[in-house]
Amino acid sequence: MKGHIGDLFSGEQRQILLVSAIHEGEVFRMHLGDEEDVKGKNPEDDGRNKFFIVLGHDAEGNAIGFVLINSEINASLPVKRKDMHYPLYAKAYPFLDGKNRFVDCSDFKIISQKKFTKLFGSQTSKGQIDTNDLEYIKNAVATYEDASPKLLKRFGLI
Repeated sequence: MKGHIGDLFSGEQRQILLVSAIHEGEVFRMHLGDEEDVKGKNPEDDGRNKFFIVLGHDAEGNAIGFVLINSEINASLPVKRKDMHYPLYAKAYPFLDGKNRFVDCSDFKIISQKKFTKLFGSQTSKGQIDTNDLEYIKNAVATYEDASPKLLKRFGLI
C-alpha cells in the first residue's frame, strides 16, 4: 500500500486533521489576498506572499487566527498602530532570510480552514516563534485598544 495516511480521509476530514495539527506560534508563508485583507503592492495584484504567525483556532475548527510579519513598519499608520509592532531578529529566526522584521500586533486576522488547506504545502511551513516572543505578541494583540473582544474571545486570546 503506497500513499500517505491523509489519503485515507475525505477532503473535509483532511482539512480538519491538517488545521488541528497547526499550533500556536507556527510561522507560515502563503499568498494571502482580499479574504484575509491583504492588499497587493500594485493595483492589479490579487494579494501577496506574507509571513504570518498562528495565534489560535476557533472552537469549531473553521478558521485560524494570525498576525502578519512585515518587512518594515508602514510609515502611514497612526502612531498607536506603529507602536504595536514587535521586532523579530533574523539572528534568532533563520527563516527571515537575514532580515529583521516586525510583527503587526494591531491587526489580528483570520484565514478560513478551507483556504489554509488549499494553500498549505511542505514549503509553506517556516518555523516556530520562541515561547517568550509568542507570549509578548499574544498579550499585545489581546490588549490592543481597537481589537475586537468578540474576535479575540473566539480564538482564545481573552
